[in-house]
Amino acid sequence: MNRMRLIGMMLTALSSAVCATADEWCLSPVTVPDNGTVVQTLTVSPTADVRTIIGVRVRLTVTHPWVGDLAFRLRHPSGAEVVLLDRPGMPSVGFPGPWGCGGDNIDCWLDDVAANAAESTCVFGATPVLAGSLRPTGSLASLRGLAPQGTWSLVASDGVAGDSGQITAACIEITTAPDCNGNGIADSADIAAGTSVDADLNGVPDECGCSADFDGNGAVNGADLAQLLGAWGACAACGFDLTGDGQVLGDDLAVLLSSWGACGSS
Repeated sequence: MNRMRLIGMMLTALSSAVCATADEWCLSPVTVPDNGTVVQTLTVSPTADVRTIIGVRVRLTVTHPWVGDLAFRLRHPSGAEVVLLDRPGMPSVGFPGPWGCGGDNIDCWLDDVAANAAESTCVFGATPVLAGSLRPTGSLASLRGLAPQGTWSLVASDGVAGDSGQITAACIEITTAPDCNGNGIADSADIAAGTSVDADLNGVPDECGCSADFDGNGAVNGADLAQLLGAWGACAACGFDLTGDGQVLGDDLAVLLSSWGACGSS
């Protein structure tokens, strides 16, 4: 293997191992029944490393002639729910009557850091009437510290008879960070707060041990790296396959590099 290419792979793998990652899952278009409810689900698969949620955003693109009829909830696999929208413009403040926001369509990101609240945004004459980056009704921050894997649900309701619409696109963006001790706090936050020790300065709490210490000498170093590279490729049920996918590739290299140095203990 070319030396410069290997160095590049190592740097890329190390970066991806210690940084937060944002993944997006999108749902198929679906009709929101008039005066009814529809539930869509998606499954986030477990990852080789333990990760915790540090942020969530939701993209909604909806065609509907009266968005004040609509409500949306995001349900985490644990059952925890966040109200994204709850009939915008209700209770009515007079636009244009007692039924909430009477504009057409939604095309927005629901994000806790947005400047304007979706519930009180209703731009008369604009289409879509809810657009851009808007704050959800509930706080998506309530999902921080939970595990990402499992079945998520988007619950959409139309609360008034007379109009129907369609979710043309809905995506959930979940940002996670490594959480090797599974305490619901990102490893970097544990280390920064002093609740975990990182004596080897590798970005991984020392209590998480060293699965990549193949020679058992109490440290992950060049000897372990050489063994992993020597097993590169298909590797069914072997100890160098740190992610358990039957192959020794860049994801296993990332695990090794994230554990580089002396194996500490709490």
